[in-house]
Amino acid sequence: MAFEEHLSHDTQHLLIDAASRALPLPQLLRSSGLRLYYGDLHNHTSNSDGVGHPAEALRQMRERGLHFAAITDHGEFFDRETAAHNARNWALLAEQTAALTSDDFVAIRGFEWSSPRQGHSNVWWSDEYSGYLRTGDESMAAYYEWLAAARSAAGGPGVLAGFNHPGRETACFDGCLYVPGLDQRIVTLECFNRDDEYGEAYFRALDSGWHVGAIGVSDHHGDDWGSARWPRAGLLAPALTPAAIWQALAARRVFATRSPTLMLLLAGNGRMMGSRLSLNGREALTLNVWCDDPAASRALTRLELWSNGGTLIAATETRGLHNLTWAQEIAPQGAPERWFTVRVLHGGITLAYSSPIWAAWI
Repeated sequence: MAFEEHLSHDTQHLLIDAASRALPLPQLLRSSGLRLYYGDLHNHTSNSDGVGHPAEALRQMRERGLHFAAITDHGEFFDRETAAHNARNWALLAEQTAALTSDDFVAIRGFEWSSPRQGHSNVWWSDEYSGYLRTGDESMAAYYEWLAAARSAAGGPGVLAGFNHPGRETACFDGCLYVPGLDQRIVTLECFNRDDEYGEAYFRALDSGWHVGAIGVSDHHGDDWGSARWPRAGLLAPALTPAAIWQALAARRVFATRSPTLMLLLAGNGRMMGSRLSLNGREALTLNVWCDDPAASRALTRLELWSNGGTLIAATETRGLHNLTWAQEIAPQGAPERWFTVRVLHGGITLAYSSPIWAAWI
């Protein structure tokens, strides 16, 4: 599916004003009692095909300023009883993440279901693990059945999952076939993974019906955990606790960024990104975007609004990336539900994706 551009030749002007009256979305953030946290939900260690130990990786990410992080070694490795991989690693990982969770850092136990045919999928906060050697990968059916029945670890907030580097493997999760019964479990998609971008696959998954939020991850297999050079996820939560991080992921209040200092908010009719809105047939949808990166240069910035069919429906350009706000009014669209998401480019490089606002006119 190729991206389509449906734009007039006239670009719109951004409102660039650091005064509080020009920043309605940060005000919405404060009034909602939400704070911005950064984290990396996809990391490997010597528990599978990486290097180093989980505790070492988590400490390094905390020391480098991340607020939350997950260890997601490949599930099939937990069954291997060798000097480097043994059946106790899964239980040990629970102890390590519990010990390293504190008031300023949330450590998450997870694993990566890794099919060479269908693709990879991270699972967080589960009591057990699985791998394609157990479920097979001719289709996603057996893994999805496992995921639907998966239980949270004792005291955990619940099982969540995401699509990793979508499209890298040929079958791509049965062609992104939507499974309604997993809508509350599969909550994210990696728009950035290492140096790779998966925006087109993100739009395809949204078109298929998945309600997934955008995240960035490192997924390297070395010992450079938490480096500013790797993509990450920005997340909006009321507090830095496992339950609050879980709830923000479940609500899709996340964005994918390649910049460690970029902040991106999207709201629709006063509701945060990740929201699903039911509007009456005559009600317009007002989308508000706020983006800020204090470390950004004065290079050209382009904000784009994308919707169903991979259609670019609006865009605007300016210099710099400091306290930018942008508003777009969407006329009533009718059925079915439509999605709207923002892509940020800076200096010609795609820098961020927001999670969508979904709207259905009834």
